[in-house]
Amino acid sequence: MKNILILYNPYYQSDVIEQHLKVLIDKEEVAFGKIRVKFRDMEHNFEYKLKEIYQSTDKDNFLQLFLTDYSSLFVAKVIKVTNDDMSDIAPSYYKEKGLDVEKWFIISDIRELVRNDFESIRDNYLANFTTPNFNNHTYAIYGNAYVYPLMVDMKQDINYFSNDTRFYTNVYKSQEFLSVKDNLINYSFGSKLINLMHPDSIENIISAELEYQANKQNPLYDFSSVVVKYSKTMEQEIYMFAKALFKELANKNSKILDISYSVQGINYTLSDIFTNKPNLGTYKFLLKNYPVQKALTGSKLENYITKTFPKVISELQDIRNETVHAKAPKITDVINLRAKIIGVGQDSILSKLLKAVAEVKKGIS
Repeated sequence: MKNILILYNPYYQSDVIEQHLKVLIDKEEVAFGKIRVKFRDMEHNFEYKLKEIYQSTDKDNFLQLFLTDYSSLFVAKVIKVTNDDMSDIAPSYYKEKGLDVEKWFIISDIRELVRNDFESIRDNYLANFTTPNFNNHTYAIYGNAYVYPLMVDMKQDINYFSNDTRFYTNVYKSQEFLSVKDNLINYSFGSKLINLMHPDSIENIISAELEYQANKQNPLYDFSSVVVKYSKTMEQEIYMFAKALFKELANKNSKILDISYSVQGINYTLSDIFTNKPNLGTYKFLLKNYPVQKALTGSKLENYITKTFPKVISELQDIRNETVHAKAPKITDVINLRAKIIGVGQDSILSKLLKAVAEVKKGIS
């Protein structure tokens, strides 16, 4: 999967994203036009590489297009790139203003990552981008020689469209959703940690909070879906942590990637974990492997990874198994699970996990 970044200029249209969303909601596809810069004084030296990406892009091999004005950041699922005139599925302002479009990106989905927060974009997203055509250096906001569209890679790969959920119908969240997010930032995680979460995790934990708050006074309510949403948050972040961890460990000993394991009768090696999400029990198995244990010995995260982390996984397994295979959870079970994850009267297991992710990214030592 390839990633491209484009800066959109509010000068051409003040409500760029909103205009595209209207068409997307109406037609289930929308064309985003890359405007040709009239007075560009730098040549785009990587057109041929972009052309290869464009030609290989389709519904089964989509492109992630990051769109930002540095104030807000969105990611779009692009299923086609073309030079043909696509203004019939684009906002009307392209024609009305006579804009010269050099390339059309056909978008089937889009999700918001950050709204009106330059520092968050700079520190939590652009800092995760490297520029393969500029010596793989971290994306630089100032003093760069970039020409857009710009190819980018992610230090920690994220597929923002890994499931069948359609995000565009709810890009701009309700005030209730945003209020819960603000509460989680102010009282549980802080903005730094919450921005380390995968967007799917944020969606799940806020959705769980909304459902819990709306029904906590009802003794007859079935909280199974609330438990599943809280658990999915943890499962997603455990996977993100595992990928970051094994990537760093492999830098110390590449043979770690050859460790074999199986899931439901299918054989894998550890190198597959970056593209295939395993079950929870697999992480505990892999951590017990001698090369992994040896690579962790003496590191500042050794105690957390070898002792605390497996316990968190075991607790989560027990909760999921009980909820999925047994009767509906009691309200006391939900309260206890929520307290552990969010940190009500105790340290948050999710906060500890996110802090560990941040430490791993700095390197295992």
